[in-house]
Amino acid sequence: MLVDELDLSDEIKQALAEQGFVELHPPQAEAIPIALSGRNLVVAVPTASGKSLIGYCAALKRLLEEGRRVLYIVPLKALAAEKRDDFERFSYLGFKVGLSTGDLDSDDTRLSDCDVLVATSEKADSLMRHGSKWIESVGLTICDEVHMLHDPGRGPTLEVTLTKMMRKNRDMQVIALSATISNAIDLAHWMDAELVRSDWRPIELKEGVYHRGEITFRNGDVRPIEEKKEEVWALVSDMVRDGGQCLVFVNSRRSTEALAVRYSKDMAGLAGMTLTDEEIEILEGGAETTAVGRKLASCVKSGIAFHNAGLEYKQRQFVEKEFRSGRIKCIVATPTLAAGINLPARRVIIRDTARFEAGSGNAPIAVMEIKQMCGRAGRPGYDPYGEAILMAKSEEDAQHLMEDYIECDSENIMSKLGNEKTLRTHILGLIATNEASSIDDIIDFLRDTFYGCQSNLYGVEGAVENVVEFLAEEGMIADEDGVLMPLQFGKRVSDLYIDPESAVILRDAVMLIKDTTDDMMLMHAVAYTPDVMGLYPRKSDMDALFELYDKYDGQFLMDVPEEGDYHFEYFLSALKVAMMASEWIDEREEDVITAQMGIGPGDIRSRVDNMEWLTYAMIEIATICRPETVKRIRPLLTRLRYGVRNELLELVLLKGVGRSKARTLYDNGIRNKADIVNTDAGTIAALPRFGHALARSLKEQTGSWNAAQAYASYDEPGPVMTEEKKEEKVVIEEAPVPDKGPKQTSLFDF
Repeated sequence: MLVDELDLSDEIKQALAEQGFVELHPPQAEAIPIALSGRNLVVAVPTASGKSLIGYCAALKRLLEEGRRVLYIVPLKALAAEKRDDFERFSYLGFKVGLSTGDLDSDDTRLSDCDVLVATSEKADSLMRHGSKWIESVGLTICDEVHMLHDPGRGPTLEVTLTKMMRKNRDMQVIALSATISNAIDLAHWMDAELVRSDWRPIELKEGVYHRGEITFRNGDVRPIEEKKEEVWALVSDMVRDGGQCLVFVNSRRSTEALAVRYSKDMAGLAGMTLTDEEIEILEGGAETTAVGRKLASCVKSGIAFHNAGLEYKQRQFVEKEFRSGRIKCIVATPTLAAGINLPARRVIIRDTARFEAGSGNAPIAVMEIKQMCGRAGRPGYDPYGEAILMAKSEEDAQHLMEDYIECDSENIMSKLGNEKTLRTHILGLIATNEASSIDDIIDFLRDTFYGCQSNLYGVEGAVENVVEFLAEEGMIADEDGVLMPLQFGKRVSDLYIDPESAVILRDAVMLIKDTTDDMMLMHAVAYTPDVMGLYPRKSDMDALFELYDKYDGQFLMDVPEEGDYHFEYFLSALKVAMMASEWIDEREEDVITAQMGIGPGDIRSRVDNMEWLTYAMIEIATICRPETVKRIRPLLTRLRYGVRNELLELVLLKGVGRSKARTLYDNGIRNKADIVNTDAGTIAALPRFGHALARSLKEQTGSWNAAQAYASYDEPGPVMTEEKKEEKVVIEEAPVPDKGPKQTSLFDF
């Protein structure tokens, strides 16, 4: 079927043709006419079979032919940016695209003139909690990677968000896109949708098991591989020599780094590359390089990289971009990379099918997750085929991998909404937005969820009653003879989009704060909340942790669990996060922190972002419960954001001055805005990594720019200030976010 045959305007057909969409793949030919009809649709097809185009065609029709708005829900920030860019390619047709993955305590009024919004499920739910009128005008919701409903972390929020959207806009169309799943019919039933299911792929996928120098494929074919001391390297080098690229999936961050470093010397002979100074700076970690960053840059020079959540966003983004361009020939990654990011390779190698999980030791990775990794094999337009290879340790293991993974269907998608911990947040959200005013209303809502569709809600009434009782006891809602109403505290907690249990911990801590309370105690209270992921306390950490424990005995803003109790380990993991944050705000180099804590730079950033958000929440809760404590907490918010000591707080609020530049100014006697006013631009420009543009910007920000006198005491002449130059926009690195509350992506990003 041709794009030209679709029920679309000539303008849209022409735009699609210009982007290379001429002939449809079989699943597209089946699904797109249904999507264009306005009916709800679930599409379950393999990775790389072109399911995104199904959503794009329906979106363009709604936007341009019907004037309806479109919401595109994605599970990950990186995927959101990718989809935004896809829509931007068509925006010349006359619609505006918005991206919203940020501040969860905002209704995003700037979105009012957007026609397409790409957002994470957390952000979409947050917009509804804030009463965003934009959401109410949506005519089409596209949910990408809908199989994420199965994920215990993100799944419930996605499920509740879709349920709210379908209940609010009864005439709204829903299109759910997914990889192949076993019970896609259940999703279609829940959404009252048509189902298009297919195993068709544009590139043949060959799945097999490697053992003792041979790949045995599912169809019985056997391919010998030249044996080497390192079996993974044998598979990688074989493919790179053949002109292909590889993704290697392992079960831990440490393994990603170890393998990439180990293979980098040999890979350099096959695919070495030259990096610019700017690229090296990105990979090494920017202004403050880290050991992990230097290791990454060294690997990338050899044509290989590692990818894990311990890297910073810019580092991961660079690795993904250069892999797509073909400069990087191999990435060694944790399974997170397979979750929806468009990053295919000719050969996918899965070394590990088990991973360590707290409380249960080594546990097998789900078939669904392995299939997601396998689905990354084969780049349409580049590769003649794709290979997904699992590595066996023995003959018995080879048989197990073939039967239980290669030849096995994915598990059924199951709702993760039906437990009290998960229900707490979402029940409060329903009551706070007046979507439910009784237990019966809550049960009625749950009946419309995927959880309600999959079960008879057996036992859920008891769980709902327990949650309502908890919310009432903690002063978040009022229960007057069965009529549930939000109270100020509960409404604010709902808007902040934090776990009600976190809010209780923060409120109780606020009630204990004194003027003399140490920042360490504030940070520990924040880190103790369920919304901040702890750091596992290693044996080597125990001396330092117990030293802190003894130092602050009697000062903690909570009841301290008994040693030996399960909760005491959680207490210590929060104390380790607080210790890490303390090093961060004391301006300790990231390299030192990562080495001391046994973590990656990305761990610092993710924990600090979450702690910044929860500190902001603490301030908002303090404003309600005990306003006099706000002045004690507020400086910590800025210190966490920028990682500075108190004396730099005024300097880091200037645009273009981050952590390292603020310290440079301070150490050179420029300690506040008044000092900038009294220092000529030439002196500032001469400081390391400053220059004329930043010097001028700082003078302008302090109202002291004088072009005639700017470089009076500077030996090197300043720039010629032509009229054109005066109008030129100055772009400065490290521009900080204005101090108006946290701007992190999501509490759940890591």
